[in-house]
Amino acid sequence: MSKLLTEFSGNRLYLDTMVPYALLRGLESTAQRLFERIHAGEIVAYSSVLTFDELAYRLLLALIKDQYQKSPLDRLRADEEGMISLFYPRIAPKLTQLRNFPNLNLVDVTPPDIEAMSKAMLQYHLRPRDALHLVAMQKSQCWELVSNDAGFDRVPTVQRYVLT
Repeated sequence: MSKLLTEFSGNRLYLDTMVPYALLRGLESTAQRLFERIHAGEIVAYSSVLTFDELAYRLLLALIKDQYQKSPLDRLRADEEGMISLFYPRIAPKLTQLRNFPNLNLVDVTPPDIEAMSKAMLQYHLRPRDALHLVAMQKSQCWELVSNDAGFDRVPTVQRYVLT
């Protein structure tokens, strides 16, 4: 069961992709306040290198949708080279800034983690990407998660928080 992030009282959090997405898109003031606390060292945050893959893709689709008001995925498929060359230069500096953000630790995903992913998928019925995030949480020993993904509620060791 999830709780509001305002109920979080610890000092370590794992961030799912939606948190930096909300920050970079200016969607949630709660995300801004969370990153201020991370920057100040009140919270040590963890995420996975997977987050950057997801984040880059979601930001790319969002910028395409902002510009063209049509299906961003259709637009990207129709002109992948053009869309990436047009929009990725706006995304890359944000990803670099996030990668270097104080007190945000990135957890690597390595080949042995595939077996752990498979176990998590079978045990908790998680999607592959979420199972890899769970593996990253295990590696960082951080069991408090900010995510909108209710699938994590099936993992008894995880306490999930939502921004709002």
